[in-house]
Amino acid sequence: MKKRLLFFLLSFVFLVSHVFAQQKAVTGVVISAEDQLPIPGVSILVKGSSNSAQSDANGAYKIFVSPGQVLIFNFLGMKKKEITVGNTNTINVSLEGDSRALGEVVVTALGQKQNKKSLAYAVQEIKSSDLTDGNQSNALNALKAKAVGVQITSSGGAAGSGSRIQIRGVNSLNPNANNQPLFIIDGIPVSNNTDNFGGSGGDSYQNTNRFSDINPDDIESMTILKGPSASVLYGLRAANGAVVVTTKSGKAGKANVNYKVSYSFDDVTNTPPIQTRYGNGNNGGLTSTVNTWGPLVNGAPTYNPYDLYFKTGHQLQNSLTFSGGNEKATYFTSIANSEQSGVAQDSKYGKTSVRLAGTLRASDKFKFDGSANYIHSGGKNPRTGVGSGAIFYLMKHTNTVDPSDYLNPDGSQKVYNSAIDNPFYFSENSFLKDDVNRIIGNLGADYTPTNWLSFNYKVGIDNYTDFRKSYNETGLIISRTGSMNEQRIGYSEINSNFIAKATKKLGSDWNSTLLLGHAFTHIDRSSLSTTGTQSVVPNMESIKYYTVYTSTSAPSKKNIIGVFADLKFDYKNQLYFSLTGRNDWSSTLPAENRSFFYPSASVAYVFTELPFLKDNSVLSFGKFRASYAEVGKDADPYQIGVYYNTLQAFNGVSGINRSTTIGSENLKPERTKGIEFGGEFRFFADRVTLDANYAIANSIDQIVPVPVSYASGYDVFVTNAGEIRNNSIELMLNANIINTSNFKWDVNANWSQTKGRVLSMPPGVNEITFNPESPWNKQIIKAGGRPGDWYGWPLMRVNDANSPYNGQLLIGADGYPIVPQPLATSYLIGNAFPDWTGGLGSSLSYKGLTFSFLFNFRKGGYVNDISKWQRYTTGIGAETEMRNTMVVFTGARNTGTDANPVYVQNDMQVPIDQSFYNNAFRYRLSAENNGFQDGSWIRLQNVSLSYDLPKQWIGSVVKSASFSVTANNLWLTTPFVGFDPESSTYGANSNAVGYVGTGIPATRNVYLALNVNF
Repeated sequence: MKKRLLFFLLSFVFLVSHVFAQQKAVTGVVISAEDQLPIPGVSILVKGSSNSAQSDANGAYKIFVSPGQVLIFNFLGMKKKEITVGNTNTINVSLEGDSRALGEVVVTALGQKQNKKSLAYAVQEIKSSDLTDGNQSNALNALKAKAVGVQITSSGGAAGSGSRIQIRGVNSLNPNANNQPLFIIDGIPVSNNTDNFGGSGGDSYQNTNRFSDINPDDIESMTILKGPSASVLYGLRAANGAVVVTTKSGKAGKANVNYKVSYSFDDVTNTPPIQTRYGNGNNGGLTSTVNTWGPLVNGAPTYNPYDLYFKTGHQLQNSLTFSGGNEKATYFTSIANSEQSGVAQDSKYGKTSVRLAGTLRASDKFKFDGSANYIHSGGKNPRTGVGSGAIFYLMKHTNTVDPSDYLNPDGSQKVYNSAIDNPFYFSENSFLKDDVNRIIGNLGADYTPTNWLSFNYKVGIDNYTDFRKSYNETGLIISRTGSMNEQRIGYSEINSNFIAKATKKLGSDWNSTLLLGHAFTHIDRSSLSTTGTQSVVPNMESIKYYTVYTSTSAPSKKNIIGVFADLKFDYKNQLYFSLTGRNDWSSTLPAENRSFFYPSASVAYVFTELPFLKDNSVLSFGKFRASYAEVGKDADPYQIGVYYNTLQAFNGVSGINRSTTIGSENLKPERTKGIEFGGEFRFFADRVTLDANYAIANSIDQIVPVPVSYASGYDVFVTNAGEIRNNSIELMLNANIINTSNFKWDVNANWSQTKGRVLSMPPGVNEITFNPESPWNKQIIKAGGRPGDWYGWPLMRVNDANSPYNGQLLIGADGYPIVPQPLATSYLIGNAFPDWTGGLGSSLSYKGLTFSFLFNFRKGGYVNDISKWQRYTTGIGAETEMRNTMVVFTGARNTGTDANPVYVQNDMQVPIDQSFYNNAFRYRLSAENNGFQDGSWIRLQNVSLSYDLPKQWIGSVVKSASFSVTANNLWLTTPFVGFDPESSTYGANSNAVGYVGTGIPATRNVYLALNVNF
């Protein structure tokens, strides 16, 4: 027995020795065929076995194989290559890029590059060309009609005006809460604040959002993380989604120089129609008044104030970039400048950006990267606003006086009535100047000790100061004695991120990735404002020439610490699982509640990897995905407990007062729970792609200011209460119709719908007003309602299903339509958010000629033109041309009682005159007549024609050159009467959407551009 056992062991050792004797070590380097640089992380697998290896940071690998076996080299974004092992011990491999696979790589949370195939949630990547083709100086505006489920709202057409971005609806009941996403540049969060001058109102000036500081030509790609599942790793600051920006970097090889210049012609898209039949006066007579209710013009000259005031604006943009490097180091440098003269009088804006970026591979294990971006921006814009301002006076100006003739010989303003300021003179003498200096920088280090383990650390800073001067000359209605305000805003944000990542194969079929990390954020804000009144020396733009001063200061600090983990598995590149978790600690919450955890789980299944679908000629790719996630949102600084303020000294004695707002000592973070279902389907060898997604997000424990009884000594109590649910549907379709060497034709379309619903309100609170009525309609949130619900007073109608007059206007005994009473009760009249939005675009290329267009669709959503009542009160609006006549309003009169109505057809004639248009209860008050209108539109968002100049035209020094003509917002059709309904009265920082009419209106732009590569 022992002899048999010994014989067996000797035989086994001999057999194993024989097998290993046949194997040998094969080494080599894997490089890219495009730039000849080594590729780290390439998977090398022995076909038909679990034997595998991975290339290191220098592209080198080592694997034990036997002659005749086949090695499979695979790397994301490269074409797979198979090589049979022969007698040689060295196999160097060159991998070619795979355009189809490269299109699948997206940058997701924490700057991680992932194959889109593996993602179990909806993301959308916008390429650099999509951001720069329209020559938009604010990259957010380039997303219009391209980013599905994303609403971009411009604050107007003022030079340097800001834009607002919102993903999948409103998540907070708090009118002052931030509902915009987090912005990340190269893995580091940055500010997109819109610092409204003078507070949160936002109607006086169209301030810039800070992301507009970024040079669009520096952006390589922009990935939009829409739901909690996509953004959960960023923590509480990404509760509203995230916009992940990857900037351009240098590439190894020959240095590249690019120069781009563009020049625009800008004009106002739409203006309200005016009447030119009647002139200045009241009640048909020529009197000294602001109004245009005078006699017939009878051939006298008339003037359109809008045509005279708005001019052709221009934007000149220059951008120069240098990039290059080798296998050890790369660099990228850009210098950009834009100068804009606005369409309004005395309006201008400028921006200069200088950016340096580079990478250094110190060894096969260490790599360093960093960037620094300095931006200087600022400009000057006239004051606008709901109750005063350049546009307010412009819309009231009569038509028989030339507003452009506004100066007396002594330099004082010429007005036809003392109750109005001349809009030209006002623009020159009531304005805001701002001067912004900003630095954004980051440093990062990567350490890769093995081919399966890596460490990354990155620290970044975003620091800016904004020095502002608001000036009102003496003699203006808003400040007869003159006033001036100087404000200094400081913002500093420091972020530190550490990430450890391990990647391991688990057998031949399973892959796993574990990511662990730590994040720290410190935000320091300050605002110091000094106001001077009662000017001593007119026409002196300096704060020292005033006699009365008031100063305010508003500093704040905030710290956030987070730890997170992300565990991923995939089975045969077919089934993908992901589990993530993050715990944050926020300094703005009570100590017992400042720690909170939120998880996510997701799964994606590529069903076309099944054997019977793998080589399907119609459905080339199909994936279902599902995910669940939670994410938190903390409070603003100083929302807990009671705070005190200092009072201005009186007779040399200073004082302190207690704030009338008190915050709960048990305040908890808001929490959003989201679930998504979706799928991605590609047809005909990926020529047609359809992406569909359905998402539900519930935001609970809302941090809201609740009104309380004055008897408590306070008027507002900040607490947790209320719940909002948003349901979103998103569809994207891309089709490559024709793709030949000379001719290409692509079509893309998107459609989205988001419906919000208020599920509950804070106890004891029936409604929250998002913005005061301006002048009458207002947005109110109630339980069972929707964010953006409009409330007002619609004209009364017959409400009797058995009556032939059901639904007709109810006419009063005086012959006029009836406005419901009492006014203490308001009625739901519509919603500010659209029923759905969409985009339809196409691009056609023939040899060097490319033509593209993009349409922007919006269906529904009511807009309140808060300036319309001024137009018919003064009699300048076109709707007031019907005057001095008798009419019969179509409708029914009740000749019975309210309890027992008897309806008859109205036949009473009544006069339409100045008193009618000025009578609030007959005309102005009702939603039908005070500016409340359907905001639907179809607009040609962008159209472009470009031509690549032939090589023989440009010589040997220039690599390539192209010339283009591009137009933005070129054409618009809408039932809305007035300015462009997209503009927002209350600016890019406001949650009160749908108010328009008092700011500088939106513009159309036509650009001529030249782009040259050396």
